[in-house]
Amino acid sequence: MWWEQDGHLEVRQNQLYIAGFSAEAFAKQYGTPLYVYNGNRVIENFRAVKEAFSEFKARPRIHFAMKANSHIAILKLLEREGAFIDAVSPAEVQIALKAGFPREKILFTGTSVSTPELKALAKLGITINIDSFSQMQRLRDLGFKGDISIRWNPGIGAGLHSHTITAGKFIKFGIPEHKIESAFLQAKAFGFNLVGLHQHIGSGWLGKDVDAFLETVGKTIAIAVKAEELTGKKLKFVDFGGGPGIRYRMEQAGFPLKKYAKGIVEKMNSSGLKAEIAIEPGRFIVGDAGIFLCEINTVEEKNIPVIGVNAGFNDLVRPAFYGSYHEIVVCSNVNGRQKKQYMVAGNLCESSDVFNESREALRELPTPNEGGILAILNAGAYGFAMASNYNSRLLPACVLLLDGRSYLIRERQSLDELIKSERES
Repeated sequence: MWWEQDGHLEVRQNQLYIAGFSAEAFAKQYGTPLYVYNGNRVIENFRAVKEAFSEFKARPRIHFAMKANSHIAILKLLEREGAFIDAVSPAEVQIALKAGFPREKILFTGTSVSTPELKALAKLGITINIDSFSQMQRLRDLGFKGDISIRWNPGIGAGLHSHTITAGKFIKFGIPEHKIESAFLQAKAFGFNLVGLHQHIGSGWLGKDVDAFLETVGKTIAIAVKAEELTGKKLKFVDFGGGPGIRYRMEQAGFPLKKYAKGIVEKMNSSGLKAEIAIEPGRFIVGDAGIFLCEINTVEEKNIPVIGVNAGFNDLVRPAFYGSYHEIVVCSNVNGRQKKQYMVAGNLCESSDVFNESREALRELPTPNEGGILAILNAGAYGFAMASNYNSRLLPACVLLLDGRSYLIRERQSLDELIKSERES
């Protein structure tokens, strides 16, 4: 199978193994629905990014985009590897601190940030990435005198879905190009310590988008030079954001990490800037390290063949929300010859609750048995992170596999936990 990887995902005697563990036996041990993360794969992916830049004699600040996966156990793995953090909410900042990241390695980048949130962030002593003039003004009113960077919108976006594109005209993020110089001057007038410039064009782009990305790298470097001229200060870093994607389909090529790293390093070296390179990968580091396991409860011919499972888009929303493709594997019969086109249906009261790309996009799968286990691959990024309690369903458990051992890193939510914040009239 195209997704097999030694030591990570393997097919043995027609059964799926994750980091050496039988997926089906593992699901029955911990129960389902269940997120499983291969911690060694997370480390391997992080090191691949670092090594790609090392080849060009660069040591970037690798800010893990923790919105992709904010489990403390995974954050601790990355902290030990030397990662920085890209946090997008005050709670993410607090979680990163709890995971052991020092304040100086956390960059907060938010949008439509409220004044109470800004007040809380100002007390935490982390660098705040400014997204708007309003945010800058309100920070000044709070008496903030700390380190800031400024997020600008380079006008070019890219992403695997329109919802994940974060630069361009009809986008809420960042300071537009025609206002960016005014932002630098305002930051200087307010007495802020401008230490960085930031861009982020979108999430999940692959090889065809790298050239467009590198065009924005050039634009951002030119703006960084202008920032230093206008403020009379040297920047500590230029942050080119995140976005590198992963293979979700067989026909997709892997992300061209070498081309990406080389393009950034060469453009920075030719600019004369002494600032550090910063990047914000999230999906690339954790995406293929996560597998979602669920139990088959129904195999039935309706108007179409249906496989019903004990999970829904409350657990993994990407197919319903983005029309995303995830490989689906029958764990005990991976390469079965008797196949049929199935709708893989969730247990929510919603017609969009399917794990196919849509209701009409049926998936050819080996005929499964009720009580068996399905694995949904590439679920490590924006899987559990986007889970909800819709239909009053409980959040799933999460397990980390590391060095041949398994660890429960998040317990399955209980009904008492679900309703503990409710108050009777």
